[in-house]
Amino acid sequence: MFQIDYRTQRLSLRFFLLMLVLFGFQVLFGLLIAVQHVDPRLLSGILNFNVLRAEHTNLGILWILSGFIGTILFIGPLLSRRELAAPWLIRFLFWALLVVTLWNVVTQSLAAQGTAGWWLGQPWLQEGLEYLEAGRAADIVIFIGFAILAWVVLRTFPPRREWNEIHWGLAIGVSALTFVWLFGVFFVERLDLQEYFRWYVVHYWVEGVWEVIHISLVGFLLVLMFKADVKAVGYAVFWGVAMVWLSGLIGNAHHYFWIGTPEFWQFWGSLFSALEPLPLVFCFWHIYLDAHQDRRPLENAPAFYFILGSVVLEQVGAGILGFTMTFALTNVWSHGTWVTPSHAHLALFGTFGMLGIASAYYSIPLLRGIKDFDQRLGRIAFWLVFTGMLGIAFAFAIGGTVQVFLYRAMGLDWFGGQVFPAMQFYKVLVPVFGLVFLAGAGLLIYDLLTLGFRARSAPRPQAVFQTADPGRWRRTLHGTEAGLWLAGMWIFGAFITLGLLSFNLDAVALGDPTIPYVLAGLGYPGLLLITLLFVWRFLASLEARPAPAGFGPAADQAARV
Repeated sequence: MFQIDYRTQRLSLRFFLLMLVLFGFQVLFGLLIAVQHVDPRLLSGILNFNVLRAEHTNLGILWILSGFIGTILFIGPLLSRRELAAPWLIRFLFWALLVVTLWNVVTQSLAAQGTAGWWLGQPWLQEGLEYLEAGRAADIVIFIGFAILAWVVLRTFPPRREWNEIHWGLAIGVSALTFVWLFGVFFVERLDLQEYFRWYVVHYWVEGVWEVIHISLVGFLLVLMFKADVKAVGYAVFWGVAMVWLSGLIGNAHHYFWIGTPEFWQFWGSLFSALEPLPLVFCFWHIYLDAHQDRRPLENAPAFYFILGSVVLEQVGAGILGFTMTFALTNVWSHGTWVTPSHAHLALFGTFGMLGIASAYYSIPLLRGIKDFDQRLGRIAFWLVFTGMLGIAFAFAIGGTVQVFLYRAMGLDWFGGQVFPAMQFYKVLVPVFGLVFLAGAGLLIYDLLTLGFRARSAPRPQAVFQTADPGRWRRTLHGTEAGLWLAGMWIFGAFITLGLLSFNLDAVALGDPTIPYVLAGLGYPGLLLITLLFVWRFLASLEARPAPAGFGPAADQAARV
């Protein structure tokens, strides 16, 4: 039986620690720019909005990557039953990632000063491209880091004849992570052409490479947590990866509608963007099957809470809200408005960020030899960040609907003070829900950092939320009911889509916002509320299962595969 070598496996702890630190700073930067939306004079001339926003988006990418790397390093040996290859390269990778992070933080202010560090026709210090602000020097270090990760993973894996679908998914993911980055390591003077290649990196990372890694990691974590059948999970991973690449490759064209590319991209980009939710529905359905196959109790509740949150918010943020705004007739209105960050926050944090947090909750107790720990803080933290993020998305979405009508349909003046006051209420809502999210983020960071000091033999705590009718609400969740919840989400998504389409009506162009406002008022609150209730229902049904005999034996078994 294969046993973890904690000397090499503990290297993943460094990446999880870095993930938590960067996550904390990203949340603080996000709260600052939310308050600056309310009062643009805040920190003006000291930390301007454009710099803080760049810090917020870049740190989001960096902490998610840190979580991905930590998770891959943790499960790689378990998946392959081989020790982690070249641990010295992993140590180098950690320091390289730390240097790139500090470089990103320090050089963001250079853009405001117009300093790019030009030499040999390349911007070596800062290039100012959204999500890819780091200059050419950092780009090269990042490329080397991805190449190291791919090499270590592939060397850790057994011979290819022994690979299963999860091996292939991770191998494709880490290899593509390196290859796709090459499109960001050259500079093009023409802005439209530079945008064309920039989306190769940004889109294929998130809706191609990251999705492949996400599906593979979620699959194997479910194998560990519920002792699910590797072949069945591998089958789901195979079809998930195939559908991601089928829809995501041409779906990239939905970024090309408005940058001077030929008109045919509007049709093909809209068509394949509409197909992108398919693998997300598949992933959503498989987590239901894996969690219910043997009615196994939850031994590590926080880890599964965040895995479920990852898959559900992937469905809602990336799937439903992504679908509503990525074909041309809706994107012409939503593009560049507050409707976009509603989708982006749920998709990026929900899908990938929550997976990293789930992995940390699963792996840290095992790597630190903790036999049992108090899971209440992790549960409460989940509900705080989950509810806070849904609230932030709601504020962005409704505020964005007002913005689309006044700014896009009516052409009113932003700087003249016509659009700004109309959105003020929703601008206040963002930091309000941001504080809820901050409380949850602070709690989970504290919880994960202090698990080793607070380990104890404790009875399994009850679910955070109780209901007046626990018997009915906590009964077994059958597939038909889960399908109805999913269908309900998409029905509210249809209201949102019709609301954006209604901006094309003559009545709206003449100044009547009734139809888009009513549809948005039904769609967004309904979607986010049904999402919250479904997750509550799903977890309540699992909490009703018999308590496990103990966390320790199952953890030991999982550590040995």
